[in-house]
Amino acid sequence: MTPAMRILLINPNTSASISERMAVPARAALLPGEHLATCTASQGPAVIQSPEQARQAAQTVLQLAQAHGGAHDALIVGMSLDSGLRITRDAMRPRPVIGMTEAACLVACLQGERFGVLTLGQDMVPLYAAHIAELGLAGRLIGVAAAQWPDDFDPAEMGVQVSLLQALAQAAQPLLQQGASSVVLAGAVLCGYGPALAERLGQPVLEGTACAVGLARCCIRQRRPPQGSSA
Repeated sequence: MTPAMRILLINPNTSASISERMAVPARAALLPGEHLATCTASQGPAVIQSPEQARQAAQTVLQLAQAHGGAHDALIVGMSLDSGLRITRDAMRPRPVIGMTEAACLVACLQGERFGVLTLGQDMVPLYAAHIAELGLAGRLIGVAAAQWPDDFDPAEMGVQVSLLQALAQAAQPLLQQGASSVVLAGAVLCGYGPALAERLGQPVLEGTACAVGLARCCIRQRRPPQGSSA
């Protein structure tokens, strides 16, 4: 029997509530017998909100992966800018290391010719556009849209907050009008909003940690010898 897949979701900030928020759609994507664990940084910012913090997070991701990743079959970078993805992937080979936004964008490419990215805060727009270009997917990107933070939005509150859902739905409209076949949610605090937003928009909305679980499963199955193989 093929061993059950074990995944570690790494959160390079110190917010346990955000770790749990990211874990909810990831767990929903697990098959019976598969396991997901989370790992949260013990020091640093509670929420990563600047390029400098993102650069620091890259080292945190690597350190947490090296300290805790050995007991797992695959690792997910639980930060929407995928900070530390390349250095962690190189350090942890042959174990798959998958970025949450990387995963959602790759799945989006399978659902249509062009996709849009939806985030929070206009200051994040150029950062995500640059990241998509680094992934080699700029030609598939319609654009990056940003909702404004609602005054009553609490990132630590679980569930879907109506004010943010409305803001996201409004911000996504230009992406759909320009021809996006799907929308990638970029932002750890947005995990869990995918199903409700997809219902409002009438188009697929992709959550990074859920997509990463599916890609991790594919990578692991490619690495393992088939059942009955003598390899």
